[in-house]
Amino acid sequence: MQEDAPAQCWALIIDDHPLFRAGLRLSLGEVARLRDIREVDAIQQALRQPCQEPGLILLDVCLPGLNGLDGISLLRRHFPRAAILVLSSMDQNEGRALAQQRQADGFLSKSAHPDQIVHTVNALLDGRSCWASPTTDPAPTVHLTPRQLEVLERVGEGQTNKVIARALGLSENTVRVHVSAILDALGAGRRTEAVTRARRLGLIR
Repeated sequence: MQEDAPAQCWALIIDDHPLFRAGLRLSLGEVARLRDIREVDAIQQALRQPCQEPGLILLDVCLPGLNGLDGISLLRRHFPRAAILVLSSMDQNEGRALAQQRQADGFLSKSAHPDQIVHTVNALLDGRSCWASPTTDPAPTVHLTPRQLEVLERVGEGQTNKVIARALGLSENTVRVHVSAILDALGAGRRTEAVTRARRLGLIR
């Protein structure tokens, strides 16, 4: 007598990088239990999903508006039965600890091998919390251009984009682009968070 097949569900990807979403969708295609995969680029859009609750939410940290870590409690209230897997480029030890504090069900680096993503997703759909093992490897090198480091130094001094633009002879839009790239490189959702991590890594004083 055959065992009943595991119940199918759908997954919701919350990430504002289309290329990463496309790659993640390919990996999730190997998970037989997922009958559908949907994508949004912000938590506010996720909360407007009109259909049945997802079985799995794959959540980035750096998002427009509300960042992923701060949005977990909101997602929990809206989708109480969904497993939440945080995927981020931030330092693995720090990301894992922060995701656990916010009551996520798992954390993976965005650089995780597709097989590891599939294994973790299957474990979560089985109802198990799944955490990547802590690593004692050194934090990954953060690559910033000399101009980005100049901007970061001034962000650390509390300067606004307008002040930074005037001081460096740049347009405010160019400064915004640099700040966005800095936040992404540091895996930070806010300027203050980026400054804290940059100081920890010795990038600025």
